[in-house]
Amino acid sequence: MKLKKAKPKKSPPRTPRIKKIAPEFDALFQAAAKCKLCPRMADQLAVLGPGNGPRNAKILFIAEAPGRFGAGRTGIPFSGDKSGENFETLLAHAGLTRKDVFITNAVLCNPLKDGNNSRPTSAEIKNCSGFLRSTIDLIRPRLVVTLGGVALDAVNRLLQTRYQLKADALRPVTAPDFILLPLYHPSPRVANWKRPLRLQKRDFAKIPKLIPGKRPEAV
Repeated sequence: MKLKKAKPKKSPPRTPRIKKIAPEFDALFQAAAKCKLCPRMADQLAVLGPGNGPRNAKILFIAEAPGRFGAGRTGIPFSGDKSGENFETLLAHAGLTRKDVFITNAVLCNPLKDGNNSRPTSAEIKNCSGFLRSTIDLIRPRLVVTLGGVALDAVNRLLQTRYQLKADALRPVTAPDFILLPLYHPSPRVANWKRPLRLQKRDFAKIPKLIPGKRPEAV
């Protein structure tokens, strides 16, 4: 009598590994989502979450605010509009990807006036300054790159400094916890009238050279 060979048991399907969000980051994301301090943006969701970048990034970009066709619509900084396309071009020119950087804004919601993008007010920048401070404290970047005057104003508020884009652009500054590099914003308006994209490529090429060594990966 022949014994039937037992059929090998099939392994259960592997569950995709979901990267957990550290509690302190989750608390920050939740606090930003619940914030209603700015009246004209009280009905919007803050663009701050896992889509902004890895929590162990050595480079932190700070821009102005989500655009209505860009991050205000997609929920991901510098995506969905021409500013996002320009940013991707500049990032690639510097030999970087989104996996290397964390991206946030001086103001986390889209400031609108008559249905169009508008410059954040001083009060709105102040209202968001706590989220920016917490983001910097949690990320602990080696390099903070501000894109445009509003982002630089937001960092000035934190550092109690008075750096100006016109005078200090492209000049690395050693702050207490990081190197600060003020650059121009990659929006079409800036690229067409103030700082052409070909020059901004040169500016972005300086970024990798300012990272002083490698920091261990977060666990």
